[in-house]
Amino acid sequence: MIIGALDIGSNSIHLVVVATEADGSFRVLASGKEMVRLGRSVARDRKLSDDAMARAVDTIGKFNLRARELGATEMITAATSATREAVNRDQFIKRTAEETGVQIDTLSGIEEARLISLAVAARQKAPPKQRLLGIDIGGGSTEVSITQNGEPAVLISHNLGAVRLTEQFMTTDPISQRQLRRMRAELREVISQREAEISAIGFDVCLGTSGTINALGTILWHRRHAKRQRAPVMPEAGLPIQLDELRVLNEEMATLDLDARAKLPGLSRARAEIMVPGGQLLEALLETLKIDGLTTCDWALREGVIIAYLARQAAATRKSSSHFERDPSLRGAIALIDHYQADREHALLVASFALQMFDALSPLHLLGSEHRRLLVGAALLHDIGTFVAHSNHNKHSAYLIQNSELTGFMASELAIIANLARYHRSSMPKMKHPYYAALPEHDRELVRKLAALLRLADVLDRDHQGRVRRLKCRFDDDAIYLTAVCSQVSDATPYRVEERSDLLREVFGRRFEFAIEQTR
Repeated sequence: MIIGALDIGSNSIHLVVVATEADGSFRVLASGKEMVRLGRSVARDRKLSDDAMARAVDTIGKFNLRARELGATEMITAATSATREAVNRDQFIKRTAEETGVQIDTLSGIEEARLISLAVAARQKAPPKQRLLGIDIGGGSTEVSITQNGEPAVLISHNLGAVRLTEQFMTTDPISQRQLRRMRAELREVISQREAEISAIGFDVCLGTSGTINALGTILWHRRHAKRQRAPVMPEAGLPIQLDELRVLNEEMATLDLDARAKLPGLSRARAEIMVPGGQLLEALLETLKIDGLTTCDWALREGVIIAYLARQAAATRKSSSHFERDPSLRGAIALIDHYQADREHALLVASFALQMFDALSPLHLLGSEHRRLLVGAALLHDIGTFVAHSNHNKHSAYLIQNSELTGFMASELAIIANLARYHRSSMPKMKHPYYAALPEHDRELVRKLAALLRLADVLDRDHQGRVRRLKCRFDDDAIYLTAVCSQVSDATPYRVEERSDLLREVFGRRFEFAIEQTR
């Protein structure tokens, strides 16, 4: 299978097209990058400018066409801080879909950090016990992570980026000493607030990704070899950046105007515009986290998006009801259950029931593995709102999900999961409900189908006693038949199940018949 991935960043848009292999690995067929500076206007007034949107839509259209010409059947997108913070992001997303056919998904800062950590760990081929610290400096945010055994131990997203800092502090060119001192103080204050989390875990190796860090590595490499008559061929990645060298470079860049910075070896004029804040940001990170240096890495968010996509596809092929406990993209949901002190055993059982019905009714709903995963996510999280109050807990669950930084899901997926949790009991989906009305039409229909299953799955364990062991589900042209295999159930169960079958009957246009099969 050939798939493409777009990293829609605050500074640049990156494309990678890969051919996937049966073992879950992939080969890069093509890549591309264009600097569109989406984050510049967002840093000023929280809006994507018309010019920036036009450049981005044009680039996304060209990259999508290139990927399709190479045979890509899927285009995965990940938009970062500029898009997620812009008050007019919906306009940008709608315009992109209409003009290019590409649907943009936005990432939370924490999910962005997780995906970058996946890419760095995969590129490093880190041994099991190695603690790998990853730093990614983007245009609008900076992500810091520690991974071990392929799992993230620390995920941090700072609202600090090279474009954002340029707009905030580069009021003169060169930067004034007053603004430089102010920026340095601000960076160290913000970064130090999360330093304890890094120190508590510790790390063995540090890698840096993104255009800013790789550009710094390139400049320093050229400087080391400047006096040699025949310098070695510069590698694409794996360049060392030592803190003491970086300090000297940063001190020099702060005295140069744009024209002079653009003459630094390996640095484009566009990149030179944001290099003073970018270099200062990396210096502050290394100093505050007590890191002597790092090595550059050429994999970042776009590769992480592909790795996560392939992991989800692999997990979805395992049709056992417990596969979601091993799915890396769902571990954040399970952690959220515990955080809000919900009943984990009930959540897992409801997820199991929902999957059994989803698989049995697949010829009716015609949904795929990605929708199956959204149903599981909602089943796991449907009761977390009881942390706020049991009354109207379905609404509280929807709010907590919608406003969480849950790892493993895009923003558009979280919106669907929040709606599913909202409708796992009580009223059915209505356009007067804000969360539901905000969804695109095709997602509203998806919510209706999946909520129909979740409502039944939840009521089958309404007392949280785990009396129902498994389900038998089938259908014909007239009806859907559901049998609960259980040791014992309340006499009220058939009535409750009948009440909750309202959406199922409406969505699938069939009668619903429920039966109980007693077992020891």
